[in-house]
Amino acid sequence: MGLKPIALLFFFLMGVYFGGMGALSLGDRTTFWGFLIIGAVHFLILVGIALGKDVIRQLGVYISLLDLIFGILWMLTSFDAPSASLSFLAALALVILTSDELKEEMG
Repeated sequence: MGLKPIALLFFFLMGVYFGGMGALSLGDRTTFWGFLIIGAVHFLILVGIALGKDVIRQLGVYISLLDLIFGILWMLTSFDAPSASLSFLAALALVILTSDELKEEMG
């Protein structure tokens, strides 16, 4: 199995995660739109990686770094399973996105 499907799966799961968080916060309009925009950014990066755009892959590195920082801050405030899994997945995505094998696989 190549690294591209794993990177695509990560951004799909993160897009669904933030979209779901937005759906759970329908009462607060600002929070709702914030989570929806973050989820949409993850889905746009998913499409860019699927199309093989290297610039989008590089942008995905920064987005997954922000996910990692968000997960670490969340773990510092309350250590629970979702915060630990977010941090772990973001760290794994950073390793995959910065690998030369993914660059070669994307073309």
